[in-house]
Amino acid sequence: MARLIVKCGGAKLITHELVGDVTMIGRSPRNHIVIDHPTVSAQHAILARVGGSYRLKDLHSTNGTQINSISITDTELKYGDKIRFGSTVAIFWGIVSQELIKQIRV
Repeated sequence: MARLIVKCGGAKLITHELVGDVTMIGRSPRNHIVIDHPTVSAQHAILARVGGSYRLKDLHSTNGTQINSISITDTELKYGDKIRFGSTVAIFWGIVSQELIKQIRV
């Protein structure tokens, strides 16, 4: 199962299993994944399962979305992609491993 692992303040990591076809991401409590940080827009991005893959679309957020340090508006994700919502970092992944957790903390 796909997961989004979000680094929230300091070294705290929160893992979100992507169970539905559509996952809303943003600062507002109405989102499926809430990232409570001032650089994250209320409705920042949408993550959608399309067949066997996932697409990430920025919802015209104030501070943008980057995949592997490249600004995006809409793109297909690959496991291991490093995502930046504003200044908050996340990793798109399948199985969570200790090695992955070390990569995120760096």
